[in-house]
Amino acid sequence: MGAEASAASPVAFAALILWPVVVAVLFRKLLFQAALVWSVLAGYLLLPSDRVVGIDLPLLPALDKVLIPSLAAAVMAVLALRRLDKKRRLARTLPGESASGPLVLPGWLPSSILGLGLFVTLIASTFMSTFTNSDPLVYGDTFIPQMRAFDAFSLILAALVVLLPTMLGRKFLADDAGHRHILVAICAAAVVYSFLMLYEVRMSPQINMMVYGFFPHSWLQHVRGGGFRPIVFMNHGLVLGIFLSMAVVASAIMVRLSTGAARMRFFVAMLFLFAVLVLSKNLGALMITILLVPIALLAPVRIQLLAAAGCAGIMLSYPMLRGADIIPTENLVEFAAGIDERRAQSLDFRFHHEDALLEKANERPAFGWGSWSRWRVFDETGRDITVSDGAWIINISQRGWLGYIAKFGFLTLPLLLLFLRRKRYQVGLATSGLCLIVAANLVDLLPNDSLSPLLWLATGALLGRLELKTAEHSAEIEPPDARTAPIAASAYDQGAQVTSYSRFPHTHRRGAPVSAPRNG
Repeated sequence: MGAEASAASPVAFAALILWPVVVAVLFRKLLFQAALVWSVLAGYLLLPSDRVVGIDLPLLPALDKVLIPSLAAAVMAVLALRRLDKKRRLARTLPGESASGPLVLPGWLPSSILGLGLFVTLIASTFMSTFTNSDPLVYGDTFIPQMRAFDAFSLILAALVVLLPTMLGRKFLADDAGHRHILVAICAAAVVYSFLMLYEVRMSPQINMMVYGFFPHSWLQHVRGGGFRPIVFMNHGLVLGIFLSMAVVASAIMVRLSTGAARMRFFVAMLFLFAVLVLSKNLGALMITILLVPIALLAPVRIQLLAAAGCAGIMLSYPMLRGADIIPTENLVEFAAGIDERRAQSLDFRFHHEDALLEKANERPAFGWGSWSRWRVFDETGRDITVSDGAWIINISQRGWLGYIAKFGFLTLPLLLLFLRRKRYQVGLATSGLCLIVAANLVDLLPNDSLSPLLWLATGALLGRLELKTAEHSAEIEPPDARTAPIAASAYDQGAQVTSYSRFPHTHRRGAPVSAPRNG
């Protein structure tokens, strides 16, 4: 941990240590799927920056805001399902006891050959990146040691930590009910979080300093247009911007999925969140929102899936087009200059450093340069002279093209397959809306490193939907009550009769009205 971590208050470490208790309370009070979503989402929004604060353990990944919420949620989910399984077995001898419950897919890894292949490739590319970088590097006065077998073990564990939300989403959130829980939680969390954002827009980004004792990034990057770009507890204001963009899209989808007073509440939430996004001074996130919200509000499922698949295709092909110098970077800079000269300079700065990193990455194209700053560019004196922003260039530089295809192929696979096989899967609006949210984040990964547990969780939920195949197997649960979230209670039409399909042992019941029992 660096200087910022040493300046962090004890509250930062206490928040990390006590978060499993918060997760346990969520699983006690909320419906199973809602508790899972809120455990990961709230931890992502409220815990201190993982780039600054973490609890380092020997041989293991750091305990931070990425690992702790997901690991605690996984443990609580397993315990809750064991209790539910016991109730189901007792229901065989107790008349009137409900044997229904959340849909649970078997295993923790994707069952499809393609999904499992990408998962294995992602782990293998991490392993190979270590063993192809066994040489030390010397740049002037800077010495960077070779990577060792120990590093391979550590990096593979770190990769599994990143993928844990995907495993959770695939296993427990694959049906329409799980997708709705994600949409509602994003919207509700953003509405509450926006008041903290508005405070920082007016008073400057200082909440993280007041609570945790440090500022997680460069202060100058959060002074914009005579005002301030909020950051709250995120790693960067740009990351907060894309979260807000995803929330606006989620609200738009929920407007269509809701009726009556609930629809009006989501519509007001959408307008409010859009206004906060404008005030947050995140131009890229605002442009993504303006592009996707009309599609979310007006387009049929097929068009929404097409838009999401198109964004996925851009994400996969952009590095190749960029490397082949097909992307018109000069024209993009000129376009940005017509909006804001300062933003045009920032974009030109990004392109310059991407070119330098790409040139070095092409020296070891298959598996990259590994970690420990080996992938960065240094001058003859040993000074690091590059700035890295986009997740794509960071990943290619570290893990090579194989690692890039594995990671971003994993993220884009459900979007592409759900579009190509939409008739077979009978995709509904909740699923296509979740695809748009993932697509929004994917587009933002081109200029920014905004990979988050929320993105991996949503991707896992869509991967699970691929395994359900048809709508017949996409279960829904009864509406959450007022304890789920301030806005969540109105997210569902009350009194709906739904069917349950589960692959969890002793739960295979189809065609009967059910209500989901609470955890414990």
